[in-house]
Amino acid sequence: MLYLCLLISITASSSMNPLLEKMRNTVFMTGSFAQTDSWALTLEEETSSGTMYLGHPDLFLLSYTEPDGSAMGYDGSVLYTIEADLRQVLLYPSGEPGSFLHMLEKCADTAIAETPRLSGDSLIILLEGDFGEGISRMKVGFTLSDSLPFLFSTTDYNGNRTEYAIRDLTTDDSCPEGIFELVLPDGYTIVNPEEM
Repeated sequence: MLYLCLLISITASSSMNPLLEKMRNTVFMTGSFAQTDSWALTLEEETSSGTMYLGHPDLFLLSYTEPDGSAMGYDGSVLYTIEADLRQVLLYPSGEPGSFLHMLEKCADTAIAETPRLSGDSLIILLEGDFGEGISRMKVGFTLSDSLPFLFSTTDYNGNRTEYAIRDLTTDDSCPEGIFELVLPDGYTIVNPEEM
């Protein structure tokens, strides 16, 4: 009965509200992720995994296990990628943060079509609209009991998709110092694609 009342209140406004409120009010989150990138033209898929760190409002770090040392993040001023196999750090100074909360906030600001699917304690929401950065569809999953995400997927206008399955997510009221700070590894070259 509690879930039914919650579902009715969710659909009366936006299905994303419980997740958005949780993300807005949590200082720090960490957990493991499995990432699947799918390309529509070649029908190829690539999978990777690692540890994710999220800090309010838009800080994030994806630390990949393969190759060890690869990462993608936003430190509060610059979006960056660490390519361990190329020994390069790519900087995107004018790039948007691209964190989960940053993308989810676009759902609140955009005219979108929502299709919620409830299964036990899990709610998966299919979203369609113009989210910017070429994104036309998102799929978001979270558990109703704690409003924590377990699935996040984006699809662009060409049909290319990136999906994150999130596991073992924990939250904290404080953020570890320096966790999101970009530290240039020894011997790595800094590259700014915007200047090329």
